[in-house]
Amino acid sequence: MSRPTSKHRERPDAIPWQKRPHLRMDVAAEVTGLSRSTIYRLASDGRLTLRRLAGRVVVETSGVLTLVENAEPWRPGTRGAAARAKRSEAARAALR
Repeated sequence: MSRPTSKHRERPDAIPWQKRPHLRMDVAAEVTGLSRSTIYRLASDGRLTLRRLAGRVVVETSGVLTLVENAEPWRPGTRGAAARAKRSEAARAALR
């Protein structure tokens, strides 16, 4: 049985994070894999909504869900392909 990675343990009867109206910053960071500073930056860019609730800053769950659903799929990049081709060409030329 695996344990939660967060330092805060979830109670067995706890509401799943997707069904909560707001998330604590540490929970939002954990479920998205983003840092707290990135979450603040996304909020300043208008992509997430933060609220102050009882002295704490919380993130609206609907915004986190939208952010994750609209994330672009990862594809391997071509970064470095030109440099590798150039090195390969130079190595072939040196062997001739």
